[in-house]
Amino acid sequence: MGKKSKRDRGAGGSAGGGKGGGGGNTKPNGRNKKDVRDVMVLVNELLQKASSPGVPPGKELEEHISIREVVERIRRKQEGWTPEPVSREQCFPVFLKWLEDHGVKSDAVTIEKFEVGGYGLKAVKDIKAEELFITIPRKLMLTTETARESSLGPLIKKDRILQVMANVSLALHVLCEKYSSNSFWAPYINIFPGTYTTPLYFEEGEMLHLQGSLNFSDVLNQYKSIARQYAYFYKLFQTQPEAAGLPLKECFTFDEYRWAVSTVMTRQNQVPTSDGRHLITALIPMWDMCNHSNGEFSTEFNLGSDSAECLAMREFPTDSQVYIFYGMRSNAEFLIHNGFVYPENVHDRVNIKLGVSKNDSLFAMKAEVLSRAGIHASTSFQVHCGKDPIPPELLVFLRVFTMVEGDLRDLLTSEHQSAYLSCLGRSDCMVTQEQETKAWAFLETRLSLLIRSYRTSIKDVETELQAPDMTYHSRAALQLKLAEMQILSNAAEYAKTQREKIPQLVEEKILQLAADVALTVKVTDELDGEFVEEVLELSEDEEDFGTEQKEVTCAEVTEGSKDDKGAVSHAEESKTPEKDSGLESSSERESVDGDAIKMNGATVEANGEASISEEDSKK
Repeated sequence: MGKKSKRDRGAGGSAGGGKGGGGGNTKPNGRNKKDVRDVMVLVNELLQKASSPGVPPGKELEEHISIREVVERIRRKQEGWTPEPVSREQCFPVFLKWLEDHGVKSDAVTIEKFEVGGYGLKAVKDIKAEELFITIPRKLMLTTETARESSLGPLIKKDRILQVMANVSLALHVLCEKYSSNSFWAPYINIFPGTYTTPLYFEEGEMLHLQGSLNFSDVLNQYKSIARQYAYFYKLFQTQPEAAGLPLKECFTFDEYRWAVSTVMTRQNQVPTSDGRHLITALIPMWDMCNHSNGEFSTEFNLGSDSAECLAMREFPTDSQVYIFYGMRSNAEFLIHNGFVYPENVHDRVNIKLGVSKNDSLFAMKAEVLSRAGIHASTSFQVHCGKDPIPPELLVFLRVFTMVEGDLRDLLTSEHQSAYLSCLGRSDCMVTQEQETKAWAFLETRLSLLIRSYRTSIKDVETELQAPDMTYHSRAALQLKLAEMQILSNAAEYAKTQREKIPQLVEEKILQLAADVALTVKVTDELDGEFVEEVLELSEDEEDFGTEQKEVTCAEVTEGSKDDKGAVSHAEESKTPEKDSGLESSSERESVDGDAIKMNGATVEANGEASISEEDSKK
């Protein structure tokens, strides 16, 4: 079953041990002055390489290897700058006592290491569906608010990048607390894994297993972004007066930043501010030990008690693992941001890029029609797993893309244009029989070409996965490729079937002319607005620690109702398809970027911040 991204080698040094960290553990060997000077030279080189503009297609891997080579030289120079990791297991009793002392209610669960999923929460009694099984007060959470109130606050106020990148400021906050001599959150930080299973930890050979994947460039871009961020902040900590009092100047290694970023990336979520007006990024103790499973959102934030409350999304018998639902994410998102691939993912999908060529003589007309439907002339579309792989917005694009001039002109001048546009996203409508055949044929060809670009077959990947000595990272990479190829293959077969049955559907009057259907459909301005808004939501991009991803969960925002105690009612959720696989051994998966939290009638889920731009990194 699915879960987090952390390896169980041990916590990355114990929090609460002063500048050296470790709280009585082995201290770092110290920093050789020559190594310090050499690192600064290498950091300048890294910042230059990682701040370069986009490279030509096909050159991304070459750039990645160049950046990685500098990173590895930095890592070798920084050996011994930080404490050796300590065992997580030794820290769990102190953590549980800390939770108890500060009002956490979690009598129904305890921390357990499972054969599938690694560390997670185990039910110590029968838990009924919708039963409240854990309550976490705000005061125990590490948030962007506590970051601004900490010793990092003055630097956040001065540095523009930290102001706009909430998850980065939270990652640095975690590091500062880890190396603080009296951190309130030390018991929590000490139970974080020592390393993670996200692609940031992949060796070069393991990364190459992703070559050919539709998400390979996202993985490379994430590594580039984190390398650029590290170089930027390393220089910042060595030069800014506001950083002089921070415990990071002597221990801010690449490994420590990668660890802090992965800690936040795999566990972050969003909670409301105390007044409920804004959302902030947060790490939620104990709750973030839950692993992922298919289901539905079951966590709320109670503004009355100022606590996160998690309800069981289904029944969990005694001694069983208790799961939560991380959201409708693709396996690519799970791997990149959580470090695992989930075989049973019913929301898996891939993104394909399609566009109308500007050399097309009908480009202007097609672009205008698509624009009126809220779709860009060149954009990415989701292709889903399962029996209905083609979403309405992709169907609209395909039909407009294959329209002839007369059809385009008729649509643009139609009195029923709104209804016509909405019909183009319906499976029972078509422009003409000839055009419908061309639309599905085009999609079938495009998908077949994408499958061919993997330069391997589904059978060959399945055979490769049988190797008994394969690393976790290599297996995850291959499982992601396999899942992508299966989705594309299924969609190509679907397109072929749709194309072949067009004559029959027309004869049976199941497939009708969109222009005729539009005459019978009453589409109000409000409905049309909702249609356009929905399509626009599907085409918006956002970045998370250096990788672009579409919104995974859209909530229908309503006022919601509160009871006398201030508890927030459940909201009606509107989950849109996400943008843009399975591991036989998932014992090293354990982290949460998880279950969305409901407040004020809306479901909110953590989304990443933008990566540092080339312009920002040079300031």
